[in-house]
Amino acid sequence: SWLPAAMAAPTPVSALVHSSTLVSAGVYLLIRFNIILSTSWLGQLMLLLSGLTMFMAGLGANFEFDLKKIIALSTLSQLGLMMSILSMGFL
Repeated sequence: SWLPAAMAAPTPVSALVHSSTLVSAGVYLLIRFNIILSTSWLGQLMLLLSGLTMFMAGLGANFEFDLKKIIALSTLSQLGLMMSILSMGFL
C-alpha cells in the first residue's frame, strides 16, 4: 500500500528512482535465491501472497480516479506477476 501513496504524494523524482531501484534489487535477489524458494514451502507461500497482491491491486485500480494511483497499482500488480512467475519456478 506504500507505492500508491508514495506516487500520489509530491515526492522528488530521486525518491521514486530510489524506491524503484530497491524493488529491482529485491526482484534480482529473489531470482538469485530461487533454488531455495522452489525446494521449500516458501515458494507456495510466495505464490499465495503474489496472487493476493495481483488481485487486490487490480481491484483497487478499478475503483480509483487518480491517474498516479492507477499507475502505481498497475505497477504493484506487475510486481505480483513477477513474484508469482518466480514462485512457480519459471525463470
